[in-house]
Amino acid sequence: MSSKIRQAWSGAFFAAILLLLTSCGAPPPARAVRVVPPSIPKIEQHVEPLIAAVPAVLPQVNFNDPVDLAVFEAQLRFEKGEGLYKDGFLKRSKDEFNSAIDLILETTGTYQKEPRLQHELLDLVGRVHAMELAALREGDGFTDQTEEHAAIDDLEHVETFPALIDPKLKETVEDEVKEVAHDLPIEINDRVLGFLEYYQNGRGRGAIEVGMERAGKYQPMIERILKEEGVPLDLIYLCQAESAFEPRALSRAAAKGMWQFISSRGKEYGLRQTWWIDERSDPEKSTRAAARHLKDLYTEFGDWYLAMAAYNSGPLRVQRALEKTGADNFWTLAEKKALPKETINYIPNILALTIIGKNPEKYGFNVVSAPPVETERVSVDKATDLRVIAEAIDLPVEQLQALNTHVLRWTTPPDDPDFQLVLPRGYADKFNKQISSLPESKRVLFREHVVRKGDTLAAIARKYGTTTTQLTDANKLGKPPVLKIGQTLIVPMSGVTPSPAVQTAKAATSSKTPTKSPATRTALTSYTVRAGDTLAKIAAHFNTTVDKLKSWNHLTTTKLAVGRKLLVSGQPVQTVAAKKVIHQVKQGETLDRIATTYKTSVDAIISWNESEDLSVIHPGDRITIFLGDEN
Repeated sequence: MSSKIRQAWSGAFFAAILLLLTSCGAPPPARAVRVVPPSIPKIEQHVEPLIAAVPAVLPQVNFNDPVDLAVFEAQLRFEKGEGLYKDGFLKRSKDEFNSAIDLILETTGTYQKEPRLQHELLDLVGRVHAMELAALREGDGFTDQTEEHAAIDDLEHVETFPALIDPKLKETVEDEVKEVAHDLPIEINDRVLGFLEYYQNGRGRGAIEVGMERAGKYQPMIERILKEEGVPLDLIYLCQAESAFEPRALSRAAAKGMWQFISSRGKEYGLRQTWWIDERSDPEKSTRAAARHLKDLYTEFGDWYLAMAAYNSGPLRVQRALEKTGADNFWTLAEKKALPKETINYIPNILALTIIGKNPEKYGFNVVSAPPVETERVSVDKATDLRVIAEAIDLPVEQLQALNTHVLRWTTPPDDPDFQLVLPRGYADKFNKQISSLPESKRVLFREHVVRKGDTLAAIARKYGTTTTQLTDANKLGKPPVLKIGQTLIVPMSGVTPSPAVQTAKAATSSKTPTKSPATRTALTSYTVRAGDTLAKIAAHFNTTVDKLKSWNHLTTTKLAVGRKLLVSGQPVQTVAAKKVIHQVKQGETLDRIATTYKTSVDAIISWNESEDLSVIHPGDRITIFLGDEN
C-alpha cells in the first residue's frame, strides 16, 4: 500500500474515532470500548484495497485512560514509521520511531508506576531493534555521520573543451612539465589546458585549494599503498578529482568516500557496508581497494587513460565504445564523443590537477597542507559508544569521530570481530587498558535529545530518568546552563561513571558479595502452562532463567502450548541466609548507585536479574537484590 493511501486511511480512522467520541448522547463509558472501522468505499482494481491493511478486530482502547491512549498513539506512530521505512524514507521513519518512544517516555514521567508503559517501551525498542538488524543485513539504514559534497559532481556544469587557448600557454606548460617527474603519461592539449585555466582563474580555484590543503592528512598513507600495489603515485590526483580528499563525500550517483565507490563496486573490492559501518568512507581501506581496482583496469585495457575512464564510467562502457568506434585510445573516443560528457572531461581534469599538484607555486597556489594524520587501529568486537571511548582515553569525541568516518553511528557495531577503530598513534595502549575490560552495561550509555520550545533542563532530566547535574556535565553546558532550541543534548541513561568515592566504596564491598543467587541447590517440580504464559514470565515466577527452563525441558523454541507440563525450580534450598528485596528504580539512579546503596556489585545485580535487560534502566523498573547476613 502506498504511503499516501496509508496516510489517507490514518486520517479517516482518526476522524471516525473523534466522531464516536463527540457524537450526541451520553459520554463513553469508563470500560474499554471496541472501535469498529468505518465502511470502506469501493476502490478501483488498480489500487490495493485499503481494507487489507486494517486489522479485522482493532485492539481494545479505553479512551478515558490516558495510559491506554498513549500506548495506542505510540503504536500508530510506530506503524507510520514502519510504512515509511518500507517505502524507503529512512530518515523520516527514524523520526517516527523516536516519536513513538518519546511519547512513552513522556507518559512514564507522569505515570511512573504504570507497568503497561514499561512493557510498551520494551516492545517498541525491541521492534525498532529488529528493523535495525534488517537494515544491517541490507547494508542500509539511518546514519549519524554527516555527508559532504563530492568534488566529482562539479564537472556536470563544466563546458566540454576544447576552448580557445593561447598557444603560448601550451608551450609554457610543456616546458614546466618537463621539469617535474611524473609516473603517469602527461599529454598537453587544449582540453587539459582548459582545465588548467578553470582551476587557476575560474570557479574551480576554491575547490582545488581545499583539496590541496586536506591532501596533507592522507598523502603519506595514499602514496605508501599505491607503491605497495604497484600503480603510479600520480593516481593520487584521481582522488583529488573525485572527492578533494573528503572521506564523507557522497555524490549524486550515491558513490561514496574519497575514491567514490558505488555500493556494488565497493563490495567487489571488500569494502563492507552494513547498518553500522561503510568502509567506502574508510580512507585507508578505500585507498587499498581503489589501487587494486585501477590495477585490474590497467591489466584489462593496457592504458592508464582508458583505465581511469573505466574507473569513472565502468569498464563495460569503455569496452563497447572501443568496439563501436574501432578506436584504441582515450582521445579518439573523446573526439568521437563515444563516452559520456563527464568521462570525456574526467581524464583532462585529472591531468590538470596532476600538473598543478606537482608544481603548485608555478601556477599561483600557496596552500599550506594539513599535517599528516598518524593513526593506529584497535579491535572492538562489542557495541561501544564513541563518547564512552573518547572520555576513557581522554580524546575529544569530535577528533575520534573524524578519524572514524566509516562508523555511521555513535556506536561501534556489535558482535563484529573484524571491526577496527582508528585512533591517533600512541593511544592503543590506553584504549586496551581502559576499554577492553569495560562491562557491556557501561559501553552504551546515551540517547540524544533535541531541545524544543518550552524545554527546561529539569523537565528533560525527568523525562529520561537522569539528573540536571548529569545533563550539565555530559554536555558541558556551563554555569548557569543555557539551552537553545534545536540544540542536541547527550542524555546519560544508565551506567554513568561514578565518582572516585563511590568507586572506592564499591570496590571495598564487592569482594564480600556473592556474584550469583544464594541458591546453591534447586529442587524441580512440575508446572502446567496456562493461557498467556511465556517462558520469561514463568522464569520470573519461579526465580530462574529462560535458559535453565529450556535446558530442563529440552526446548528449542520459546513457544509454549497451553496445558503442557514443564519442569520448573521449586523452593530453592538456601545454604546462606539471604533476604530478597525488590528495588524500584528512582529518577537519576544508576546501577552503580544502586549497587553502592545495597553494598553489592553491578555484576551481582546483573546475575540476579538474568532474565531482564539492565543495559538501560528507567524510573519504575523493578530489580531483584539479595541481601546477605553482613547487611
